[in-house]
Amino acid sequence: MASEIYNNSVICAAVPEGWKAFEAIDSGGNLTLKKFHVYKNAETPMDIFRKAGITVCYFAKGDIYLSPRFFYDNVEDIEPFELGEHLWQGYTCTSLGYPYTMLESHCDGVVFQVMILTENNGEKIALEDPDVTEILKSIKEA
Repeated sequence: MASEIYNNSVICAAVPEGWKAFEAIDSGGNLTLKKFHVYKNAETPMDIFRKAGITVCYFAKGDIYLSPRFFYDNVEDIEPFELGEHLWQGYTCTSLGYPYTMLESHCDGVVFQVMILTENNGEKIALEDPDVTEILKSIKEA
């Protein structure tokens, strides 16, 4: 079965079979179109707290973007890599004991930030997984 495309009119990305996309909230607790979650083996929005998955954030031209790198523990840089239209740079880290791979793509004043929660409650994903690379490759402005 082919992947579905999540499109909220601001950002879009592939949602592979076995994954589900969910709306997200901003730091003020309000629904935002500049962010969404796509989680493996998820059924409900509450599964983002029990499953491994990806959060995609979009910063438009003129938005202020500050890397959250200094808020995390065990930060280790990864080699930049090209995938689709993006040059991704980033690092692995832990946050509250949870392992993440954090990626950023900067192009023409637009920033995509991707937070990959690689392990949660026995569920695991990795940057090298075909589903994960498919999602990363497909991220774009709507």
